[in-house]
Amino acid sequence: MKKHLIILLYSVLFILTSCRNNDEKIENKNQINFQLIGKGNLIGNYVNPQNTIITNSTQWNNFLNQIDSTTYQTSASFITTYIDFNEFIVIVVVDETYPSGGHSIEITKMEEYPKYITINVEKSLKGNVTSFITQPYHIVKIPKTAKSLIFN
Repeated sequence: MKKHLIILLYSVLFILTSCRNNDEKIENKNQINFQLIGKGNLIGNYVNPQNTIITNSTQWNNFLNQIDSTTYQTSASFITTYIDFNEFIVIVVVDETYPSGGHSIEITKMEEYPKYITINVEKSLKGNVTSFITQPYHIVKIPKTAKSLIFN
């Protein structure tokens, strides 16, 4: 009888400890609100597919020059091109090129953990809308952080 009681006690302690750990993990995860800079498709001025973190004006200006290198000025459609890098960092997601339209890429959510931030990215296809080459992109900014950023 004593053995059964000890086994039962250990089982209860194990269950309680497991539940508490799961609750701690949930409590240590926060949603990060991000601000849209630009979203759409590059047309005629393609860049390498990328998931990039931009932390200063030089990197940002180099990226803008890349996407605006032809007559189609992609950055003209952005909500803003001015970024205060003392307060924000920019997250750039650019998909591969496709022979037709209808493709998109989207940063769906960001979650902050004690030591890192996850960035969830989803691709989708909503029909072959156009017959010219496109390259989906999504660009956002978030408050400056020293944490590692991990793309999913």
